[in-house]
Amino acid sequence: MRNLLIVFSLLLVLGSCKKNKVDPDENLTSSQLLSRNAWKLDRYTDTSGKTISDGNLNASAIVLYQMLFEFRENQETRAIEKVSKTVINRGTWNLLEDNKVLDINIVGFQGKFKIVVLQKGKLTLQASTGNFLSGVGSELNMEFSESPN
Repeated sequence: MRNLLIVFSLLLVLGSCKKNKVDPDENLTSSQLLSRNAWKLDRYTDTSGKTISDGNLNASAIVLYQMLFEFRENQETRAIEKVSKTVINRGTWNLLEDNKVLDINIVGFQGKFKIVVLQKGKLTLQASTGNFLSGVGSELNMEFSESPN
């Protein structure tokens, strides 16, 4: 009975110890976060976070909703049509200014974009509105979420 009490006490102590779970994504670099999955555009917003309606966007901006974007580890960018999974365009990408700017060079989606948010599952890029629309200020945000490849 005494042995049973000791074993039970040990199990209780061991079971009550808080386990430190290490998130394997916690220490990923910006490059690793970008290249772990494809990204799909969810919405355009103004810099305060208000959604910009599709009616205010030009055709080039709207077509980006139809694609997934891959930022591969070898610095290759690929635009993939969501439904057919066909690669539409290829280009390059690079992180600049201490990982605060994403330089994308792909037909239909190129430029230097300020990285507003880059974390597991979420990417927000800021762009000049000159490429997409007018009347909502000089900049807009493009909010992306991860999409399985």
